Amino acid sequence: MSQRIGNVGLLNLVNATEESIKGVERIENVGLVLYGKDNAHLLTKLNIGNIGSSLEVPAGYRLFNGVFHLDQNYLSSIVEPVLLLVNGIVIIDQNVRPDQIHAGQLNLMVNGKVYSPSHLSGVAGRMLTKSNGSVETYHSAPPRFENGKFSMTNSFLQSIEESLFLVVNGLLTFAQDLNLDLFNEKINKLEVNGKIEVFEHQESLLYKKAATLTSCKVEVIPAGYEVLGKPLRLNARSIRRFQQKKWYTNKPVIMESDVPRDMLTKAIEKIHSTSVIICHESVEDLVYERLSLMETEVLPYENNFILIEGEEEWSNDQFQALDQPANFIVNGQLLLDRDVSEEVLRSKVSTLDILGEVVIREKKLKGVLQTIIRLKTGTIEVERGREETGATLQNIGELSL
Repeated sequence: MSQRIGNVGLLNLVNATEESIKGVERIENVGLVLYGKDNAHLLTKLNIGNIGSSLEVPAGYRLFNGVFHLDQNYLSSIVEPVLLLVNGIVIIDQNVRPDQIHAGQLNLMVNGKVYSPSHLSGVAGRMLTKSNGSVETYHSAPPRFENGKFSMTNSFLQSIEESLFLVVNGLLTFAQDLNLDLFNEKINKLEVNGKIEVFEHQESLLYKKAATLTSCKVEVIPAGYEVLGKPLRLNARSIRRFQQKKWYTNKPVIMESDVPRDMLTKAIEKIHSTSVIICHESVEDLVYERLSLMETEVLPYENNFILIEGEEEWSNDQFQALDQPANFIVNGQLLLDRDVSEEVLRSKVSTLDILGEVVIREKKLKGVLQTIIRLKTGTIEVERGREETGATLQNIGELSL
């Protein structure tokens, strides 16, 4: 049976053969492909959608995934030459001597980054047979790594005893009240792989401390704006607690139909949104007046709306149970059951906004959906039967074929 595979972080083809890849129908996305000189031709025989990078591995190299700490003791223990492929990070310790590197006992291939003390920056490259990354230097101490979501706060800065080289893999956010003098004193160098959210008055200092910003996206929050960290739903009661607010958000803002025009005018001064705003058509003009970005999508509804945020499956009976037509907004995945008819979609769905994915089991529904779509930044997919697709694997960290 053929096999379809979604996302693979590392695809190891070093020992692959014609026979071992025969059962793979398709691989959607691969971060890194490793292959040997003798089987490089197998890459063209695999049906791979997107490849981040590929690396030919010479014979004799063994693979190491993660953070490889290279210190004096390790180099002293090497008896015979070591051939090592590091998929991740290499940190060279301060105690490593230049003569240990000159000895040539360790040969490295690196798919990632090498962090070297400044006194070894000139000789560190001697160990590298090949590198898909770069060499970064540090002074007093190796970098500190933070993964996922990390917030730069005054408490964190106060906990640092010595000036720090900080590496964040993920999302770095800055507290609005961050002491910039303390930040300047405690952060020696900053590197981010992912995304940075910084307030406007902090931006210039960020660029002074950043080692590089080529591998991250910087989002600058304008002065005076309050960041909304989660979707906001407003009704006539909850909107009373706001007074001339300026909101910065990448999450949906939802306004119920009972929100009156005068309260909306008093509560909200500006909205800076990279997501969508759902509101009743009676206040649509007021919402547009408060937008600071031209590209923000406003999705008005006439009677009521249904927001799909997770995964939901709808049958014909569920649609028929609606008292009146509704605006459907799909921000997750909507699966239409096999019994859903064209007539019920026309009569019960006034408009369809696809921000996520709509999955249909009957191809004939695709034409009907096209007539009711108002916004489409997502996809419509036709679900195939098991007999067509075979086994499916979605996300794999490392796969050897």
